[in-house]
Amino acid sequence: MNRIKAFLSNSGRLTLILLLIAATFSFAMFQGGFVSWFLFFTLIPFLLYSLLLAFLPINISNVHREILPLTLTRGDSASVKVSFRNKTWFPLIFVTIQEMGMDQRFYEKTNGRSSNIFFVGWRRNFEWTYELSKLERGELRFNGFLFTFTDFFGWTVRRKVHQVQQTVLIYPKMTEVNYKPLQFQFGQGGVHSSIKVMKDNSLVTGIRDYQAGDRFSLIHWKSFAKNETLKTKEFEDRQSREVALVLDSTTSKNFELVVDFVASTLNAVVKKHGEISFLSIGKDRQYFPNLKTGNQLERVNRHLAVVKPDAKRKIEVVLLNEIANFHSSTLLLVTGEITEQLEIFFVNSMNSMRGIVCFVVINDEAQKTKGVERKFPHVKVVYLTKDLFKHAFTEVLKP
Repeated sequence: MNRIKAFLSNSGRLTLILLLIAATFSFAMFQGGFVSWFLFFTLIPFLLYSLLLAFLPINISNVHREILPLTLTRGDSASVKVSFRNKTWFPLIFVTIQEMGMDQRFYEKTNGRSSNIFFVGWRRNFEWTYELSKLERGELRFNGFLFTFTDFFGWTVRRKVHQVQQTVLIYPKMTEVNYKPLQFQFGQGGVHSSIKVMKDNSLVTGIRDYQAGDRFSLIHWKSFAKNETLKTKEFEDRQSREVALVLDSTTSKNFELVVDFVASTLNAVVKKHGEISFLSIGKDRQYFPNLKTGNQLERVNRHLAVVKPDAKRKIEVVLLNEIANFHSSTLLLVTGEITEQLEIFFVNSMNSMRGIVCFVVINDEAQKTKGVERKFPHVKVVYLTKDLFKHAFTEVLKP
């Protein structure tokens, strides 16, 4: 349909030019005199130029786009430099070049700066620069350029498309996070210090006298059967700094800030050689175990650049399915809100997990909910605004 419209438009313009040539010549022939022939010879160069422009080949080459800086994060501005070379032997009057098919969700409106018009003549090399401001996180695609060539009065219009496809990833906005390894004491229900100590119930190292408050399941019944004295089993202590970070993509509330915090935390942990795995719960499950190298972190950052809050299942349902993978790790859940169903999951998870730290990212203090007042045996709920990202783990260690 578009080709048919373009053909009819070009045919109509060509017919108009031929009619103008015939009309001015007929007027000069029948009217005679200086004025009529002057009018004819004045218009004929413009009409002949328009006629030639409709048929002669146009050669545009070396179309190139350069985007700086090479790495972009949310909120940045990008400078786009476009250059091309004109190899047409025929002198061109005007050429307009315009970016095609850019998704304006990712940047502030350019107010026409993504197109430009040049007076060509016999010039060969051209370039211009425009800016994309306030970039949003995501995958920005550049498709190509539309070149439009016209004569003096717009009687003839030629168009050429040059496909110059590029994809630019706009990463989450990174902030400094002072990461400190967490301790979650099994069976106690609190985050206390900088190292997580876990009791390995499979490695019994000895027994001791029973003390008030010892759990009933730890009593050494064989010893009690022999001498009728209560003894408590002792187990080997082992230190673990394993952390599993989970991104909640089931809610769109404050999602951009949530992704910013997740990216900042992962980069901080890997930089300090911490032990961390990352799970992204969205439309597609993405799991990145044991992040340690820069290449692994780059894969995660590329995923975080395009992740969307598109999960169809509820966060609590997904966590119940994944809970077996986190039984030996401290779970860091980052979400934009705490729902009633998520609170129920926190209550029911106390017997199946080492511990949970739930970061709730909010825009301002006014967004805090009643969940901040509720205490969970194995869950530490921390509300964070953007200004508190740096001190997030200090907030976790507070009583």
